Amino acid sequence: MAKAEMNWYSGMLFFSKTTSGHDLVIDAAEVVGGKDAGPRPKELILYSLMGCTGMDVVSLLRKMRVIENLESFKMEIEYENAQEHPKVYTKIHLKYIFKFNGEPPKDKVEKAVNLSQERYCAVSAMLRQVVPDFKHEIVYL
Repeated sequence: MAKAEMNWYSGMLFFSKTTSGHDLVIDAAEVVGGKDAGPRPKELILYSLMGCTGMDVVSLLRKMRVIENLESFKMEIEYENAQEHPKVYTKIHLKYIFKFNGEPPKDKVEKAVNLSQERYCAVSAMLRQVVPDFKHEIVYL
């Protein structure tokens, strides 16, 4: 079994050396005792989702030999929280936004996104099980 750890520094500030060897600092807002020195734990879930699926999509598009025509790629998430504690995510709408030089290879992009969502991205798989309204869409610029 793998192991990860995190150490309390002071106030609401926590520090970790991740299992991949990178520094991670999380903190809270000053109103709840933090110093606003790092991201909040829950918001990291959204960035983990985008990073996980984004890396999948880029890798798959590279294998499909269409990455050379990709001018830009970004993701946006619209989300809602529960009103009561624990204020879990109740809605996640993930947008994959692509701009290609020339005609976009829509069939390959759709295949890459769907493979990430349905097979490869562990963060998506976990969130789909607990977020009642989890969906994604592809947008072309």
